[in-house]
Amino acid sequence: MTLSRSPDPELTRQDLDNEIDLGTLWQGVRRRLPLILLVSLLVALAVYLVLRTRPPVYEAGASIITSSSQSQIGVVGGPVVSPLPEGTVTQVVQSPLILRPLIEAVRASSAIEPAERGRLARVLNRELLDEDTLKRSQNSTVSVVTGPGAGGENGVYTLKARARTPRAAQVLANLASEQLLAWDVERALRDVRRAQQNFQAQLAQIDRRLALPGLTPQERLTLIYRRANMQDNLSQLSLLESARVGVLRPLVGAVEPLRPVSGSPLLNAVLAGLLTLLLGLGAAALRVALDRTVRREDDLLTFGLPTLATLPRLRPSRLGPPTLGPGEGGLAAREQGLRGALGFLRVGLQTALHGRTPPILMLAGVTGGEGTSTLAAVLASTLASSGKRVLLIDADLRRGTQQRLWDPSNGGPVWQQLCGKGGARTLEDALGEPDNVQVMEVAPHLHLLPAGPGEQDGLGLLSRPELGRALRRWGGRYDLVLVDSPPLLTLADGMVVGQQVDAVLIVTEADRTRLQAVRQVLRHAQAAGLPVLGFVLNKAAVPAAAARGLRPAGSTRPLQEVRGR
Repeated sequence: MTLSRSPDPELTRQDLDNEIDLGTLWQGVRRRLPLILLVSLLVALAVYLVLRTRPPVYEAGASIITSSSQSQIGVVGGPVVSPLPEGTVTQVVQSPLILRPLIEAVRASSAIEPAERGRLARVLNRELLDEDTLKRSQNSTVSVVTGPGAGGENGVYTLKARARTPRAAQVLANLASEQLLAWDVERALRDVRRAQQNFQAQLAQIDRRLALPGLTPQERLTLIYRRANMQDNLSQLSLLESARVGVLRPLVGAVEPLRPVSGSPLLNAVLAGLLTLLLGLGAAALRVALDRTVRREDDLLTFGLPTLATLPRLRPSRLGPPTLGPGEGGLAAREQGLRGALGFLRVGLQTALHGRTPPILMLAGVTGGEGTSTLAAVLASTLASSGKRVLLIDADLRRGTQQRLWDPSNGGPVWQQLCGKGGARTLEDALGEPDNVQVMEVAPHLHLLPAGPGEQDGLGLLSRPELGRALRRWGGRYDLVLVDSPPLLTLADGMVVGQQVDAVLIVTEADRTRLQAVRQVLRHAQAAGLPVLGFVLNKAAVPAAAARGLRPAGSTRPLQEVRGR
């Protein structure tokens, strides 16, 4: 049977990659749901504890109104006291013109508790020294809320004051209102006195002109009339000065608030927890939607190659300790869970490799960590338990793991002659002496040729022309030669070995292997002429019933789970 080569990578760029399956979206969110719930609970608890330790904050307000007679505050010829432009009251309240006398008034007030009085004085003093005007206005203890008509006639301003006791909030609001009214009166008095000086100067000029000789009777009458007006204006200004008239008038004084404005700690904690939960669910859904990793078998179908098996992810508790006896723990327990899923893989391999004597199959990951070595060991053990003679070769000369996977502690390893007499016991040595090789018997009908202690130049050894002939010769006594290859995208060693085998099976890991990495591997495999058979989706989230396997017919030496490959 002729194996299909890697498809054109350009054909894999299909619109299916951009589809979002609601079932997959829910599965991704559900996997992260325990963490999201935990974080939401912790945030709610933290907000509750923080708010419980903070004292309550009370807010009181005093209202003032813009006088409707401000346009009439003047004398004959026009107004004297200028109106307040829009926004003036808000800026003045946050300025030293109000804060300095307000601090002194707070310190002198006996209506506020001593502890709260000192705290308010310190807070107001910090606000006075704060150079950031915007920050000061947003977080100020005393603020202004503009009502309807503010800035014009009959406009309303409300001064809000915050404190830790209801009485302190009431007193602070009234004191701020008094200081604002006092500032407005002083501003009006300055305008009145400036107008008095102006009229007095005009009156002196009229008196000098009346003393000049040669005035006509009409001119003298005109000057006398103007002099009378000036004197009348000065009289009105004297009345305004004594009345201390301003633009602002008190409207409603502050009262003690009944409830704090800081809110309920429990309610705020619940709201914070719900907000964190919603944000977490949104972030998880967005991450799943933007995730371009292999999640299910349908994602691999876009590459035009079959998926021979989907293997479940078993919980660590099902693996058991690696130190148990034969048939227990380690990969033996994993083999029981994978046996049902491996049946599909065995059927697919028998169909694809029919007619090869012996067939040489290479298992290779994409970037590493897909569980390729573990899968190779379990597959070899399963085939051997059914009576197949299997030779397992660890071709990762840089970081071989098969010898560590199989536990040789129970009685030590048993070596059998593969060809020649004595000779090499690792692939590294066997490539230099291919006619004298020994293999390790790790289970009935299952032999292992380890990679060796590690070789920096593994590519140079694997590139030797006798590699293909050696694989055929070593596999003459077996029904299947299984090669555990290094990741195809990490090292070029796998590409070299893949040119000498009958089929290459690419191992991907669910929710980890990126689709772009698979495309790149297929592109390299096509350039190197690798006979890619298909994919295996490892560590997939499948129902427990599908992951439940049967106990192997024969026992094997215990295997140890190795992270990484």
